[in-house]
Amino acid sequence: MLRNNNRAVVTRMARRSLTNNKRRSITMILAVLLSTFLLFSVLTVGATFFKMQRLQNIRLHGAQYDAIMYGATEEQLKLCRENPDIVRMGAVGVAGYVEETPQDKTPNAGFIWADSDYWNEMMEPAREWVKGDYPKAENEVMATPKALKECGFEGVDVGDTIQMKYTTPSGSEERTFTISGMWDGFGDKKAFFVSEAFYKQSGYSLAEVSSGRLHIEFKQKIMTQAEQDAFINSLNLGKQQRLFFTADMGLSVQILFGILGLVLITCFCAYLLIYNIMYLTVAGNIRYYGLLQTVGMTCRQVYHLMVEQMLLVGGVGISGGIILGYTVSFFLIPITVRSLGISKEAGKIEIAFHPAVFFLTILFIGFTVFIASQKPAKMAMRCSPVEALGYRPKTGAKKSHKTGKGKILWRMAGEQLRKDKKKAFIVMLSMAASLSVFLCMTTLIHSQGAREFNYNYMDLDMVVKNDTIKKEDLSEHRQIIDEKLLNEFKKTKGVKEVHPVIYTEITVPWEPEFSDKWMREFYEMWMTIPYEDEIEEYKDHPENFGSCLVGISRTDLENLNETLETPVDAKAFEKGETCILVRNDLSFKEKELLGKKVTCTEYADMENKRTFEIAGLTDETYYNALNGYPPTIIVSEKVVNTFVENPCVFKVGIRYDEEYDEDTEGRILELLQQSPDAKDFSYDSKIELMEYVKKAQGNMMGVGIGIIAILALIGFMNYVNTTVGSIQSRQVEISVMESIGMTGKQLRKMLVMEGMLYAGGAWGITITIGLAVTYKIYQSVNYQGVPFEVPIISVLAAMLSIAIICMIVPVLVYRNLEKKGAVVERIKGFE
Repeated sequence: MLRNNNRAVVTRMARRSLTNNKRRSITMILAVLLSTFLLFSVLTVGATFFKMQRLQNIRLHGAQYDAIMYGATEEQLKLCRENPDIVRMGAVGVAGYVEETPQDKTPNAGFIWADSDYWNEMMEPAREWVKGDYPKAENEVMATPKALKECGFEGVDVGDTIQMKYTTPSGSEERTFTISGMWDGFGDKKAFFVSEAFYKQSGYSLAEVSSGRLHIEFKQKIMTQAEQDAFINSLNLGKQQRLFFTADMGLSVQILFGILGLVLITCFCAYLLIYNIMYLTVAGNIRYYGLLQTVGMTCRQVYHLMVEQMLLVGGVGISGGIILGYTVSFFLIPITVRSLGISKEAGKIEIAFHPAVFFLTILFIGFTVFIASQKPAKMAMRCSPVEALGYRPKTGAKKSHKTGKGKILWRMAGEQLRKDKKKAFIVMLSMAASLSVFLCMTTLIHSQGAREFNYNYMDLDMVVKNDTIKKEDLSEHRQIIDEKLLNEFKKTKGVKEVHPVIYTEITVPWEPEFSDKWMREFYEMWMTIPYEDEIEEYKDHPENFGSCLVGISRTDLENLNETLETPVDAKAFEKGETCILVRNDLSFKEKELLGKKVTCTEYADMENKRTFEIAGLTDETYYNALNGYPPTIIVSEKVVNTFVENPCVFKVGIRYDEEYDEDTEGRILELLQQSPDAKDFSYDSKIELMEYVKKAQGNMMGVGIGIIAILALIGFMNYVNTTVGSIQSRQVEISVMESIGMTGKQLRKMLVMEGMLYAGGAWGITITIGLAVTYKIYQSVNYQGVPFEVPIISVLAAMLSIAIICMIVPVLVYRNLEKKGAVVERIKGFE
């Protein structure tokens, strides 16, 4: 027998079949189009979101780098220059600090030197504007408006001169500086950049941990932990040196897996959408394929017919999806973000696009169409002509049927789901996947919000600080946060809590069990001179090595206890039997010090002594009052009040009735400005931090909202497509129900109940599996350590929307079915 090539005929039949069955063809094309749109949009807009997130991190760091090393020897600098994996590196040196100016006796500003690589290249993405030139002479500085304001030099400009008294290792000196340039942007703006000539005569060097900062940018943006450890080991760091990777680089592999997990879930949504529609479409068209076999078409030709149809459907759907995705990603989202007012003062929205996204979308959706169509195609092939002519959708019904309990419509709705459990599960899983992706993205974007950034572990709204205690001369320390001011804070409208922290200067006498051990470790970690050179002075004159005794309230202790490895006993702490030490980055383990005794004496009266048992170690710097050599000792505020008569309040934490209450903050600032010591206060504000982070984020959150909008639309269209296909495949069954007496109202009610059951199933999968996956992905990309918190309102709104859609869509589809004609005509039309 001669073999005939009927491929051209099959291709024409495939095109004709799609043309004649427009509704089914459009349904399948829409499924592919929406899946393509989903994947293309999420990849494109998601890449934009993470690009903007990286820009946010660059701004928050003040420069573009992946790691920072404290202290850098010439040998280490050479190793970094010769390392092929390093793109660039920039050096920064702390050069001293401003002690006072004619306008302000307690300025909070420092001197910094930056090399050309750091200033010209690494800082450039974090700057908004620059005018003038970087300093070259010893008496020139590059200033920011904030640094000038901090020192009382508001209104000066490039070319003007300012007078400052400053301190370096070489001593204190007063000098008139010329402002060679000014800049503004992100990073440390309370600092004056000085020339290399100034830095060289300051007494500092890059090799010192207290001064040198080497910023490193790597060629690769993903480094495994093994690669990071190998790089650190190659530098042979000294004991005092530290190298830290930025959070996004240090956890780059973990973040990558989290993003891949999110992409895979998105792809799974696309697969379910395509598979579901194709399965329903082929199942409803089995009789057609059976008839084709009765006229001589072979199983293989039926298979080729379906493949040709899928190629056409896939080609049209993928093309339309990419065009729609491109339009939404590059035009509609930026317009929507701007219309919401999100982009104000945030710059232009630049959608990130890489050719790989285009090709990956086509490749994956094409592969998904192929895989999703295999089972329906095989189902059509394996169905004989006789079986096809008598085919009815599989119901899974039992031969014998007992009357069930409960309301009949609920039973019928439940039975409908059980008839084809696989189909019902796929529909639920499809909705749950969309809802889970929505849940995941909403949670991630919520965690990145400016409101989630905290500058203190107690999450206070404002912390007011006494800057006089920064003076090296203890006689200049003054009690400017007195009882009167504290009472005014408490009486201020909108203030909920006021938490003052008190301290007094102390000495810790030498003894071999604890203080000697502490000082040895301190000198090895932080000092350039050996401990042996000063041990005799410490033994004879411990007053030359001062520290402080800090008193905290019961509330402070409860918050601090949550951060300790071993929480302290509150009763013993309140009685003054135990204390907590600030570890100061020393390498002590808790087991080395817990249970040991530490003795301190009042600085002004060494006969006044107290001894405490060490009950805990903390790395929290919130309670650092003075940077002494001996440890900062934290005890109950009652202990400090009985130890000295008038302990000094060095900071006060304030919490408002309503978080981020600008009116309350305005009243607090007004109190500070009216004080005669206004210039000696500084403060940290959660509201100002939020505004700073918002500015650093640019349009990142707006783009994130765009992603959520896309996912919400896809979830809606997914269910609509699935429901339309499902009810179309059941039109005979529904018509038969009407023929035996079921009213239209009862049918609509049953369909609503089915929708509620589908929604309930989707909720159940989302709350269990979806939430678990969301938590896993969230922790993978949560390099900022923000606590996991589901945005309840957004998620409840999404769940409620799904419930409403699940109830309304089946009714609308049924009404459309009713318009096709009478019951008899519908049954006859199908036959």
